[in-house]
Amino acid sequence: MKRYLIALALIILSTSACKPKEKEKVYEPAVRLELKSVMPTRAEFALSTIDAATVLYGFSASGEPSLGDSLETGGTGSQQLVLTLQPLQDGTDYTLAVQGIGPGGEKGKVVSLKFSTMSLSRNLYAWEKKRDGAPSFADITLVTLGRHRADPPMWTPERFASHVVFDQADGSSCWLYDAFLCIDSFDAARGMSYCLTNGSPSSVKESWEDLLEGWLGSDGAIRKLDQAVSAAAGKLGPPPAPRYVVMSLPDPVMFRNFSDKSSPTVYWGEVDGRQLDFSKPEDQVAAYRWYMNSCRSRFASLGLGNVELAGFYILSEELHLAPSIYKEAGLSAGEAETFNYKYKHWETIVPAAAEYAHSCNEGLWWIPYHLAPGYKVWKKLGFDGAFMQPNYYWDNGSVSHPMSKTIAALKQYSMGIELEFEYSLVASVMADGRSGPDGSGNPTFYLKDVPLLRDRVREYMQAYKDSGLYGVLPIAVYSGTDAMHQLASSQDEGDKQMYEEICRFIVDSPLKSRRTQTADN
Repeated sequence: MKRYLIALALIILSTSACKPKEKEKVYEPAVRLELKSVMPTRAEFALSTIDAATVLYGFSASGEPSLGDSLETGGTGSQQLVLTLQPLQDGTDYTLAVQGIGPGGEKGKVVSLKFSTMSLSRNLYAWEKKRDGAPSFADITLVTLGRHRADPPMWTPERFASHVVFDQADGSSCWLYDAFLCIDSFDAARGMSYCLTNGSPSSVKESWEDLLEGWLGSDGAIRKLDQAVSAAAGKLGPPPAPRYVVMSLPDPVMFRNFSDKSSPTVYWGEVDGRQLDFSKPEDQVAAYRWYMNSCRSRFASLGLGNVELAGFYILSEELHLAPSIYKEAGLSAGEAETFNYKYKHWETIVPAAAEYAHSCNEGLWWIPYHLAPGYKVWKKLGFDGAFMQPNYYWDNGSVSHPMSKTIAALKQYSMGIELEFEYSLVASVMADGRSGPDGSGNPTFYLKDVPLLRDRVREYMQAYKDSGLYGVLPIAVYSGTDAMHQLASSQDEGDKQMYEEICRFIVDSPLKSRRTQTADN
């Protein structure tokens, strides 16, 4: 038995000696590099790595870049990463070089990619040259174009006057709104939407041009605004500070029909002889820049003497963003904040719009709906200011938009309030038996509800004062299509009182007084 065990041990030893040693795994790290998007001072790249624990990278505008920075992949095997380079110099040619490094220090092949950043504007108009950045204002009123609607008619100097001047009960008058937001969301003539929606087809370049003509044509609405300001100046003297115009930017929607993700992304039209493809963020930005430059040049060609272009506005009331934006801001994001973000590109195209506006000494603003996706990171996106819609005015029955929640968000994220009302507030309009919609579009409010709606508007104003934000952050006013003018011209005593209270809320703001004093100095 003993001899048998010795023999068995010898056989095992012999077998082990003959068995080839298992080869140590050799890592051959590799990196594939692809340009995702490029803007004036920022570029993003997709990196696909194999067996690279680290990626070394470097970029240069002259000569071969040195690999001085590193990016951890989080492991070996196959990994997908995003590399962002910023800040870059606009209008500049760059070379980016990357190299994969294995877990044991094994070096892969150096891969290079050349790219060029977009050029920012260097041609400023007269009103832009006199500024040192985006302008500011104490208040802004939203005015919708309605040029395709028979009722109400297109804007007239008389209709604008109710936004320009506050005619007080004692017979005196004073300047009212500092700024005017030109906004429209639908091209009724073509049945196309200017904003991202699951309903109508997305608007095309021809539609955007028609919108430009409505606002900034030789007989467009902005000329009528200029005439209204000129008439007011004839009575009151020059305004204490410039009267500003902010132009909305139509959404560059990725798909011809956003609800159909198989519909074309090449549908909008051409810029500089090239068909734009809205699946590419750089082409969406190209459309934005074309529209912004068209606004600027048309504004200059009108030769207006009483109003000044202040900048632009992002039309979408919600901005679904990549999770990385929230992570960089130290916040967490759920599905509501990031829904379908890959089909929208807001985290790329909004900062690019802000950057281009700022290069022209223009600003960029935004008004999301109540607690809408994106509001927590509005500063990170490059906006010069943001307001929030409380949406409480339209609550039907139970209060689903309590003012306390709105005020808490305004204070935490330094946002201005939007004061909201429409024709349902005006007793002289509702007296004919018409209904006003609630937040879901249901015909809910009638003449009997006017006192309720007046109280809600008063709650807006009182809550803003009680919060300590009144006189600190600016105010936006949404008055539907024509409610400001309807209140101003009403013979109903309750309407007159409401108009007086709203106007006093605007003109008595300490922020307005400080802005006036600054302009005088």
